[in-house]
Amino acid sequence: LYKIEKDGAYSTKAIVDAANGFENAQDRAFVNELIMGVLRNKTRLDYIIQAYSKIKLKKISPWVLQILRTGIYQLVMMDKVPSSAACNEAVKLAAKYAHNAAKGYVNGLLRNVARNLDNLPEPKRENITEFLSVMYSCPDWLTEKLVSQFGEETCEEILADSLLPHPTMIRANTLKINPDELIDMLQKEGICAQKSEQLSQCLIIKGGIDINSSKAYREGYYTLQNINSMRAAIALEPKPTETVIDVCAAPGGKTTHIAELMQNRGKVLGMDIHPHKIQLIERAAERLSLSCVSAMLHNSEEIEEELRGVADRVLADVPCSGIGVIHKKPDIKWNRKPSDIGALCEIQRKILNSAAEYVKNGGVLVYSTCTILKEENSDIVEDFLKSHTEFEKVFEELYLAHKTGGSGFYICKLRKVENA
Repeated sequence: LYKIEKDGAYSTKAIVDAANGFENAQDRAFVNELIMGVLRNKTRLDYIIQAYSKIKLKKISPWVLQILRTGIYQLVMMDKVPSSAACNEAVKLAAKYAHNAAKGYVNGLLRNVARNLDNLPEPKRENITEFLSVMYSCPDWLTEKLVSQFGEETCEEILADSLLPHPTMIRANTLKINPDELIDMLQKEGICAQKSEQLSQCLIIKGGIDINSSKAYREGYYTLQNINSMRAAIALEPKPTETVIDVCAAPGGKTTHIAELMQNRGKVLGMDIHPHKIQLIERAAERLSLSCVSAMLHNSEEIEEELRGVADRVLADVPCSGIGVIHKKPDIKWNRKPSDIGALCEIQRKILNSAAEYVKNGGVLVYSTCTILKEENSDIVEDFLKSHTEFEKVFEELYLAHKTGGSGFYICKLRKVENA
């Protein structure tokens, strides 16, 4: 938690590193829940700390603050940790990471919280932004945006869902195996999976999955991918023998999905601006035995002249704020700033404009993001259509996590009119 907040470490890597220090699977699961729980609920935890502390949050040692957050999370939001254990372990941590006086401070504050679990402080609901921001641990600026766009009730549903763990989902490589066969194969590896009712190619994992120890993964029978992310390639409707370009392809999840839908026939070109990510695309294609995929180092804000008008279909899954995936990457909501959105929108416009140049007459262009903010989604498309009258909208859909079970995602399908 200290590394994530003070050193800017990615939560996914930091959690893996922390959990790897434990051999027992139950201990690793506990570490994962504790770190993710604190990250998801940070504002609520800090509100409680401030209510019971005579010291202002900014004056509390960063180490002590993390200890208090983990202690309160166990007391308030976990039901399997005895209050005495949560308090005692926090005091031991204070002795290790702070000075002696901190032990008494941590002990007193946590035991005060433990005595008042049925009457914890919370803001008044009259100020809806403050109430939602604190109770669902979301920055004020983002809460205001979501209330403005969705209304109070839906905003609260979105934020409540963002605090819940979501199941891992995988995409069966149907060129190698059908979903039912994959379920049986995974069961032999001790992995419990079931078919999604929405997409048969999507399997929902019950419990955990470790791809590093999964033979089925190594041999290319499946890919980790969220169900709503899968919808982007499906919306593209790629056909065998076509030429398809994915302009922001790394790490290759959607690129390889396109190739699978094309039965590994035709040409799929994945672009990315980072050399090391080009390798990720190539490795993903190799693992899945997809020979029709190639990767190209390119800044997709700029037009690659040689590719003008060559593609039957183009996918622009652009860089975005990631607000649709804060349930699994909660550090996003703490690292993002309001000014980031405008800067991202400029990048999104440039990429979409460039991607459009690759589409043949009669071809398809799909724009997608893993954010739910209107200015990054429908506003970008509407601006695009005003200056690109040769394109028409086929459909657009905003997938909300609490309604679909997947991550928040936006997809818009556009078609270039014949002989425009």
